[in-house]
Amino acid sequence: MKDRSDIRRYGEAVWRHGWWIAVLALMAAALATLLGALTPATYTSSALVGIIDRSNVVAFDPRFLPLERDLPSFEPYPALATSEAVLRDLLVRLGDDAPEDGSIEALRGRLSAALAADKVLLRLAASADSPDEALQLADAWAKVVVAHASQLYETMDIALLAWYEEQLAEARADLTTARDELVRHDVAAAEQGLGAELVALEAEIDRLAAELSALRSIERDAQAARQAASEPGHDSQVLAAGVAMLQQRVLQPLAEVQPAADAVTEDPLAALDRVEATASERMQDVEALLADASVRQRQLQGAAVAQDAGRREVTWAVREAEERVLLLTGELERARLAAEDSRIKVQLTSPASRPSQPTTGGVQPVAVGAAGVTGLLLGSAIAILLAERRTPRDTASAER
Repeated sequence: MKDRSDIRRYGEAVWRHGWWIAVLALMAAALATLLGALTPATYTSSALVGIIDRSNVVAFDPRFLPLERDLPSFEPYPALATSEAVLRDLLVRLGDDAPEDGSIEALRGRLSAALAADKVLLRLAASADSPDEALQLADAWAKVVVAHASQLYETMDIALLAWYEEQLAEARADLTTARDELVRHDVAAAEQGLGAELVALEAEIDRLAAELSALRSIERDAQAARQAASEPGHDSQVLAAGVAMLQQRVLQPLAEVQPAADAVTEDPLAALDRVEATASERMQDVEALLADASVRQRQLQGAAVAQDAGRREVTWAVREAEERVLLLTGELERARLAAEDSRIKVQLTSPASRPSQPTTGGVQPVAVGAAGVTGLLLGSAIAILLAERRTPRDTASAER
């Protein structure tokens, strides 16, 4: 009940002071109207510029993108729109209609550029003292921005095309150099003939090893024949035939020797001495030749390994050059596509329109209405506050 009584009391207080609350609201509205009339009106016209980025459609290999190159640099879109180059072109386009003193700073003060949330629209806002001037300024500015940005990005794509053409020419020159080096390497390897010499040397080593094995076999057979000759009751003819074969074998260790039918020796033991001496001397010569051949074999193998390593390195350089030429050819085609159809399109999406209401200054109905409502609320608050202050006094008088 108390809450309802308070509300009723507040309502009575507002109703009781309604006349000066209305006066306060009218005064606030009149003050807003007066201030609007005294403040010069400023009109703002906006245009939207669309930014279509096709970089994801024409994508370049990051391995070949130039990190440091003499390509035209470009600023973020809002900074580009208010750059001195754009504003100079805008002053030229406006001519005698340029605002104030016709300076770049004065013109920049009337312009504002900002990206939309999705970063594909650039909002260009121009302010002037009249709706027609604002419309003219915003429209001219939007056209200059579109023309300037389009020319800049087209120049950048052409420069990128020239960059890839230069890189491809260098890659082709490197490929020619690598191929010539491979041909020179193969010619030098053929002149050295390491492969043929190594094959012949390996065959010679095999022959020497076989001869050494045959001589050692002859030496063992000679020792066995000597032992047989020392035994009593040995067959002299068989011993003589064996010694005769050993004499033939020691002269031709690797040849097939047939036993002689009329082989007769004067003294088998003396003949065995000569066979063993000849075999021992020949083994020493073969071992020396085998050692020299092994050393030469290792030298040739080392040279062959170095030669193969050199050829692999040159071959790898040729393959790398071929791959680079192939990849850069593809990148050049992409750059040509980008030059023919610029990867970044800047176009006027929404032309400027004539503003119907001033942005600041002038008598604005919204501002006048807001001032009137503010006056009503302020007056009502004062009336309620006075009612609250009177309540304790009324209560004290009633108690007395």
